[in-house]
Amino acid sequence: MTFRPLFLACAVFALLVSCAPQQPVKVAAMPQAPAPQKPSEEQLLFERMQALSARAEDPDLSDEQVPALSLEMAEAVEAYFEAPAPVRRSPRIQGSLERMCDHALQLGLDANAAPDAVPLESESPRDMLPQATTFLPPEELQETLDEVKKAQASVAVGIPVPVDNKAVLTYVNLYQTKFRNWFAGALERGAPYVPGFRVIFKDEGVPPDLVYLAIVESAFKSNAVSRAKAAGMWQFIQGTARRYGLVVDFWEDQRFDPELSARASAHYLKDLYDMFGDWQLALAAYNAGEMKIQRSLERTQKETFWDLKTTRYLRRETREYVPAILAAILIATNPAAYGFDPPKTAAEPMAAVTLEQPMDLRVLARCAGIPLDALQAANPSLRRLITPPRQFSLKLPADKLETFQAALAQVPPEEKAEIVVHRVAAGESLRSIASKYQVSANLIRVVNRLNAGRVRAGQELVIPRGSAANDPTLYAEERASSKSHSQKIYKVRRGDTLAGICARTGVPIQTLRELNNISGDALKPGQRLVLASVAGAREAGGKEASRPGSSARVHHVRQGDTLYQLALQYNTTVDKLCRLNRISPGKTLHLGDTLLIP
Repeated sequence: MTFRPLFLACAVFALLVSCAPQQPVKVAAMPQAPAPQKPSEEQLLFERMQALSARAEDPDLSDEQVPALSLEMAEAVEAYFEAPAPVRRSPRIQGSLERMCDHALQLGLDANAAPDAVPLESESPRDMLPQATTFLPPEELQETLDEVKKAQASVAVGIPVPVDNKAVLTYVNLYQTKFRNWFAGALERGAPYVPGFRVIFKDEGVPPDLVYLAIVESAFKSNAVSRAKAAGMWQFIQGTARRYGLVVDFWEDQRFDPELSARASAHYLKDLYDMFGDWQLALAAYNAGEMKIQRSLERTQKETFWDLKTTRYLRRETREYVPAILAAILIATNPAAYGFDPPKTAAEPMAAVTLEQPMDLRVLARCAGIPLDALQAANPSLRRLITPPRQFSLKLPADKLETFQAALAQVPPEEKAEIVVHRVAAGESLRSIASKYQVSANLIRVVNRLNAGRVRAGQELVIPRGSAANDPTLYAEERASSKSHSQKIYKVRRGDTLAGICARTGVPIQTLRELNNISGDALKPGQRLVLASVAGAREAGGKEASRPGSSARVHHVRQGDTLYQLALQYNTTVDKLCRLNRISPGKTLHLGDTLLIP
């Protein structure tokens, strides 16, 4: 058979194989699951900013949660700047940063536009000063040190100040040069308060010279508000304010009362000193919170603020905050030695009258024979134009006391406030609420100090009743300022053209070109354009519109411009620039961008 040799060959091969020594069989190892990788710094930062943005978008976010969230956002921005350059340049990090900063700005706008918010005069200096520190050459440091030593030979400061510390000397120099006018204004503004504050601090067991902490906190402005929504001359957030006995409710916010908040501040400082046994650490805790400082000391095993300052556990604001205060104390305790005129403003003698029932401030101002705004300035804690429905100590000039008491006794019962507190329901408007109580909508707006005619569900409003409610001598119609509507900012969307924006806004193309320094037709998505008012553009044919009102100017961004530098250049604040231009404080300016200047 033809297949027989092949069959025999296969049988022999099989026999040889079966008789061969067997080799151990190698079993392939099962692939093991890779160890979980630690998230990268970029991923952690991205997730952190995304989570903060999600919290800001939560419809259930309460006003009480806003300050803490704003503070966390500020810390996230600081973490961004401290991250390596490749992380900062990541497109998704850039996108999440812009989204978060937009939310941060909106939170600030919403809080400041709240109907019961106290009008803001300025941002808190502690938001501004850390950005202004500059390098001093050795010879300038030595000159400043010699000046400080000479000044301290004649005036002793009540707390230890390391006068040879570079950070302290830098701020001394800064206050004398770049911020000279600002510092002089703070000294003058604080002059009426300082003698009384020193007594309060001494009573609480705190070195009186620490009253100059208020220079860095607020420049002695009673209605300063920080980005984290700390308020008043002594910059309390709501939780700490209530913990130290300050009333923050529908009727009053005693954070804006200089004397009451000064005593709370002194009490808080004393508690911090008792906790840390060191005034410099107490100041750091006043800024960052006691638990932050306590944890930082435990983790680093450091003992002094200056040692802790060299670590990564303190935010830049806190690292700069303490030397800024120590420098302010050096100058404020001996201003003439540093080239400042000693402030001469004296405090006006004040008297207090206890009111047992709510009263309209217009009636009270008429009784005292002083303007309404003067009475409001003397009682800055009031959030309504009606005193609280409880005992309230009304302050007024001492020389008006006798006249006031006589006139108050003659006020007819119908002019004494009868009030209803109304909680706004979903779908209600100012007009419908006014109709319900048969009063004017303007009355509700004025009494509640509403910045606009809008109300929100859940908001509480004071509704005056009685014959005085519609007294035209008390509630005169206030003309709404058109200032806020005279300029607009338009954000370019994908597909926009100059012609399309012109058709949508009514602003002539030539006006758009002139206002925004545009030569061609190319627009970039996200670009912000300054618009003149529609009325001004149409009536003036574009000429008047090229000057967007006497209250604002247009600045075309040049190489190296920053928001902070522009605020200094135009004598305004970063906060005002951001509000007017609807941008976040963290926005990077690009060559050719257009900004409105308040």
